[in-house]
Amino acid sequence: MLPILFSLGPVTFRTFTLFLILAFLGVAFLFWRKGREEHYEESQLFDGFLLATLFGFFMGRIGFIVLQFGSFGLNILSWLDIWSRPGFNMLVAILAASVYLYRYAHNQRWDEFEITDFWVQAVSFGLGLIWLGLLFDGSSFGYATTMPWGVVFPGVFEKHQPTQLFMAVFFFAQFAYLAWVEYRYRTFSWYRSGKNTAQTGFLTSMFVLFTGLFSFILSFFMPGQLVLQGTAIDSLVYAVMAILGGLLLFHRSGRTLPFLKR
Repeated sequence: MLPILFSLGPVTFRTFTLFLILAFLGVAFLFWRKGREEHYEESQLFDGFLLATLFGFFMGRIGFIVLQFGSFGLNILSWLDIWSRPGFNMLVAILAASVYLYRYAHNQRWDEFEITDFWVQAVSFGLGLIWLGLLFDGSSFGYATTMPWGVVFPGVFEKHQPTQLFMAVFFFAQFAYLAWVEYRYRTFSWYRSGKNTAQTGFLTSMFVLFTGLFSFILSFFMPGQLVLQGTAIDSLVYAVMAILGGLLLFHRSGRTLPFLKR
């Protein structure tokens, strides 16, 4: 573990901060590159990315405060104090940024799901870096274990599940899969549902489905990150996420969901 990268007097630069910066730059570059390849207006595309990122960070902070309301209370100054009381909810941040980007694409009269396909591919890479940063930081680890892959993290004396490593490997693998399947899914006859062309949204659907499913499995090996009134709701949230991803995949394949039929 390497929580502290370096210190200059009273200023401490954490390794996790470096990975956050790298994640932001990586997501920005990948998203911009895909948009340029598809001949979108670069300035408008980057404006949408920055606005979505800021909105996601804001909502992620709000989500963190709501889930930690017992320690924040109604002290608005503590809500705004991200330096001495840092923290934001990653899931809420990504969801909010994705919704904002979808609406931005709609207002620009772009293909909304093509834009979110670019987005989730880039976000997968960024999340891989963030979870790798958490591994170096020695935080967000799983339950104690006697398995040989257990790791002793700073501040504890027994081995714990290196769930940060599991998540990092998953997101990097998902990024590789989405990059591979991006130019192939249009040839999948089951996805085209008998039509000549396939709709965009395949990558978005697979991201939601795979992320929800893997996070649901891993939620049984680590303390709850989504705790509402003392009850961890991680498993429920991720199960719903996986189901929604499957339904979105079914819908974007051109089929009609049974409950939407008249």
